Amino acid sequence: MKKILYINLENKRVKVSHQYDEHKINLNGDNLVFEAPHLAGYGVVGLNRLSVYDKNSLSQSGSHFAHFMKCNGYDSLVLEGESDNPIYVYIDKDVVSIKDANHLYKEDYNTVKDMLKKELEEEKIEIAAVGIAGMKKIDFSKIMFRNNKSCGKNGLGKLMASKNIKAIVLKKQENLTPYDEEKFKKYNEIISHRIINNSNVNWYDEKNNCYGCCLNCKNSSINKIQNYGFNLEEAKKINQLSDFYGMDSLILSEGINKYKKTFDTEIIDLNHFVENIIKNYDYYRPLFVNEKYKIKKKIITENYEKLGFCKLLLQKNILNEKEKKYLVKSILGLSIAI
Repeated sequence: MKKILYINLENKRVKVSHQYDEHKINLNGDNLVFEAPHLAGYGVVGLNRLSVYDKNSLSQSGSHFAHFMKCNGYDSLVLEGESDNPIYVYIDKDVVSIKDANHLYKEDYNTVKDMLKKELEEEKIEIAAVGIAGMKKIDFSKIMFRNNKSCGKNGLGKLMASKNIKAIVLKKQENLTPYDEEKFKKYNEIISHRIINNSNVNWYDEKNNCYGCCLNCKNSSINKIQNYGFNLEEAKKINQLSDFYGMDSLILSEGINKYKKTFDTEIIDLNHFVENIIKNYDYYRPLFVNEKYKIKKKIITENYEKLGFCKLLLQKNILNEKEKKYLVKSILGLSIAI
């Protein structure tokens, strides 16, 4: 059974619903859903892949957000309607607060996180936020979980911003307790040692990109940006600016490349040019709007992906089928249909 937190942004009402797995969330209107997988929250290495979707699009991302969403007691978070003013949501288990975010509206991700730590007088928080590009309703803005983790470039970042939600803030809680701690520990250690043969690594370091994984998978964005004709220094700069403003670096790169070819000109100051895009997006929009970016909701066909297994665990066959099933049973106490 899933515990779902519904937040109506128009009337600021909060309700909790318990639903069986076979009952799908009703995606009326422009509801935005954050969904953690079954096995998140227990501290399993590589099993914390978050899904973010609406009725048309779906994005997935690693990070720490799915883990702490489950640790707060929620399988899904459904955001309904639109707030009249910028807000952020603060979740501390059963205490859910909707707070004013006017002072955060124009700030970048890192600044928002620092400001919220001071405002909430709480260092241990995990946040999902839209950046400056999102609040400017830029089509390829993204939802950021950390500087190096994001999703939603296919319209979900813009949707979150359109709802006037600057951030969703989770207070960090203790890990959930698995059904069989001894067997759970055994299979978790199997995953750890097969991913990297080093028993001294700190899997749960705060600096790790994804909760419970020290690999910090290499970001290939810079290499892909270079494919548009940018040198390494320019690629790093575009990637940095994309993270600062909160938008997809590859779409930004392609748009800049189109501009250079269309007007047969070089861009001397990337900082200034990207800032102009943010300020005057209607003018620059034709460079970035492309049918191929209108990604429809994909169907997750891999059963274990639904449980939160990251691509590394699936592609490298870290666990065999029997071990996967025993891992699920050690956590939930039952064998669920996968």
